[in-house]
Amino acid sequence: MKVLHISYSYNFKDGGITTVVEQLVKQQKKTEIKVEWLASNLFLRPFKRRKLIKEILKINPTIIHLHGLWRVHTRITNDLLKANIPYVITPHGMLDKWALNQSQLKKIISWHLWEKKALNNSSFIQALSSGELEAIKKINPLWKYHLISNGIIMPEKKELKSNEYPKSWENKIPKNSNVLLFLGRFHKKKGINELIKAWEVVSQYSYSKNWWISFVGSGNLKILKNFDALSKNKRINVSKPVFDLEKEKVFRNSSAFILSSFSEGLPMAALEAMSYGIPCLLSENCNLPETLKIGAAIKTNPSVDEIIKSLKYLIKMNDEEKKKISKLAYNYVSVNHNWSDITSQLNDLYRSVCEDIL
Repeated sequence: MKVLHISYSYNFKDGGITTVVEQLVKQQKKTEIKVEWLASNLFLRPFKRRKLIKEILKINPTIIHLHGLWRVHTRITNDLLKANIPYVITPHGMLDKWALNQSQLKKIISWHLWEKKALNNSSFIQALSSGELEAIKKINPLWKYHLISNGIIMPEKKELKSNEYPKSWENKIPKNSNVLLFLGRFHKKKGINELIKAWEVVSQYSYSKNWWISFVGSGNLKILKNFDALSKNKRINVSKPVFDLEKEKVFRNSSAFILSSFSEGLPMAALEAMSYGIPCLLSENCNLPETLKIGAAIKTNPSVDEIIKSLKYLIKMNDEEKKKISKLAYNYVSVNHNWSDITSQLNDLYRSVCEDIL
């Protein structure tokens, strides 16, 4: 069996989908199935759909796994069916209410032209969380779907050396500071505007004097355009995306992580932060309700008042409380987001689909 994953881009600037697919492909390559990955944005106009189909037929997959909606790779599903190639779809949060309300007219047109047909004819839809599953059911309860989460590669436990400090923080954030980390795409759906306004309030209080906020990522820099002039007074640092060892240094030097999103599929950055045992402030829209229920994360939501309240709670927590959250977060991720279990579930479903059509 040969599985072909198709996402929009290989570039991590496109968001968490790239991270998910990269890790999933790596894990599936450890199993007995053959795996390939194709980015649909490599195929340019004119005739990009035709070029994409030609490359797919050349690869000759047994089954295709499509990641995300509203882009060229969900517009070719009729061609896949004609070629007798089954496909499955992971929407990655793109069917929740907030996401559907963005660029609404374009999505209504796309929905009637191809997206609805693509979902109707998929062998199954992978929901990453119970919240996403409910959103999918509301659209069409007759679709075939399976609840299978994303996994995470757990970091090795090790003591942090004093010289292992992120390059982007050198001479900017003092080494004895507590750092609140935002890592990801700079986009309004992440609640960044609300977070900035909340931080402007919290940073003025004496109890936060040793705290900084670090925005690490890429995307809509207009959101952060006023930071440079005020960053020293407000203890704000903005830096480019980080990878591999530098990313590890960022996590290991962070005191807390925040994601006060309006909409998420299942945020990989939050899972990564928890895997490092970092106390996380997460909105309910992050689709990790169990972490909030068991005390493995602190609840926040994308409103200025709620973020202020949750930041105040975080900063005033004692060490024992922070250690408890860290332990619960680490244990939750290691048990519930194990790539080995997840790849096994997906591989079994791929096989069942292929057996049904043969």
